[in-house]
Amino acid sequence: MSDVDLPVAVIGAGPFGVSTAAYLRSRGVEFRIFGSPMHRWRTQMPAGMLLKSEGFASNLADPAGRRTLQQFCEEEALPYEGIPVSRETFSRYAVAFQQRLVPMVEDVSVTMLDRQTNRFQLRLATGEEVRAKKVVVATGLSHAEYIPAKLAKLPAELLSHSSNHHDLDKFKGREVVVIGGGQSALETAALLNEAQATVTLLVRRSSNRVA
Repeated sequence: MSDVDLPVAVIGAGPFGVSTAAYLRSRGVEFRIFGSPMHRWRTQMPAGMLLKSEGFASNLADPAGRRTLQQFCEEEALPYEGIPVSRETFSRYAVAFQQRLVPMVEDVSVTMLDRQTNRFQLRLATGEEVRAKKVVVATGLSHAEYIPAKLAKLPAELLSHSSNHHDLDKFKGREVVVIGGGQSALETAALLNEAQATVTLLVRRSSNRVA
């Protein structure tokens, strides 16, 4: 471990972490950023998912304002105007953004974060320990999955969280119960239906509305 405290450490290499790092780099602030770039978007969110935000509202924060989703789609000859933004397109855009503006991402997990008197101490999965004056935690919803205790005892072959499924085609021809009334539950149910599964959606209300 170095005796010199790092000015800033960024934990997480998703949209927020990468955008933060892009701004730190543009200001000449020394930092290190840890995480697998766009891991949740690339491997946990379901294929076929569409963003709720429109294209103009789905840009990562580029200090120069040039690396927009529209610019990426034009560069890659992808459709942009008048269509919902797909998970696949956004993930490709965000990875390209990271590679161009924040190529120094360290693909390693942070296993410990401890706040000390005037600094933070981090331990990486490699065993390396890092001290930083400030830390930006940008892990999003990773590791925030929740399963009610009464359901948690079901065997793994019968119970899973929506974040465990990137490809829903494996449920073709099967009966699936989706529990929840939020965006994730509704979209998972719709995609399961498209994958030709028989879907039942359980919610606590007689009707459901998602903003």
